[in-house]
Amino acid sequence: MSKPVVVVFTATSNTGYAAITHINTKFNDQVTIRAVVRSKNDNDIPDDKDLADELAEMGIEVVCGDIKKTRSLGAVFAGATGAYFATPTTEDRVKCVKNFVDMCFEHGVGNAVIISMCGTDDEKQSTQYHKQFAQIEEYAMSKSGQPVKLAMADKGKRLFCPTIIRSPPFYQNFYGSLAGIQQGMLYYPLGDSTVTHVDFNDVGKAIAHVLVNPAPHAGKSYNIVGETQAGNSLAGAIAMKAGVPCVYQNVDDEIVVMAFEVLGLQKWLAEGNVEMLRYIREGGLDDIEKGDFEKITGSKPAKFGDFVKTYLKPMIAADDHVPWAHWTRNI
Repeated sequence: MSKPVVVVFTATSNTGYAAITHINTKFNDQVTIRAVVRSKNDNDIPDDKDLADELAEMGIEVVCGDIKKTRSLGAVFAGATGAYFATPTTEDRVKCVKNFVDMCFEHGVGNAVIISMCGTDDEKQSTQYHKQFAQIEEYAMSKSGQPVKLAMADKGKRLFCPTIIRSPPFYQNFYGSLAGIQQGMLYYPLGDSTVTHVDFNDVGKAIAHVLVNPAPHAGKSYNIVGETQAGNSLAGAIAMKAGVPCVYQNVDDEIVVMAFEVLGLQKWLAEGNVEMLRYIREGGLDDIEKGDFEKITGSKPAKFGDFVKTYLKPMIAADDHVPWAHWTRNI
């Protein structure tokens, strides 16, 4: 009997790649992964050929697809029972997710996992990110329980069952602070407050569990959360786990927006990221459910210090760094 096919759209996103690697490591005997990558000029040559080759060497099916080109997505969704969509960091991302939901219906995919932002269920919906993700969640959930389109030979009905995975900012965002850390300073706009964040590998792990065993998660929304820390605590973890002097220094929001733009972010993203940090430091995530990761995976989320030791420390010591915008291109 063939294994169910799950689509990861896109494999080049941080959470998408993390989900793929976790499924391949832990659940390879239960599902077949179809990894979707972008291509240039519709020529079926992946934008990131090295990544595509890496996935192929792992025995993963790789296909090219663009969510904006819906007429060409038959091969992406054909025969799949579940799919994950990594909401892109583009201004039209609401439309992109709506296209994804519509394609799930068109091609008979019942189980859809969509990433969102922690705090989207806040009635105030005060940030531009929350307003975008509220539209995304509302559209997906409005279709819940409706039958998707099946091939003529199929009998019975398959219902659309979305699952929302909400995330705060990633630990990996601190790659953008490398230059300051190397000089012994962590510049961040927290004042005397805190940030709630998470390792994107844990977000991918939660997504993997839902894709492999979707039934218990149908129609539910989860918050995948790591630690909540003050600026001094962040700097202390960096000093201890990376073995470098590090002192926290608060900076104004306006300066951080300019710094994000220098690092390669578009202005709307730079402003959106800072607005989200302000929402968090003002208590926006203080009351959210923080045990969902353990409920889904059975394990504790990674600590920020462990992330520093495993990932940030080698980059602090390196002479060249991956551009920070790389880590924020897709959720």
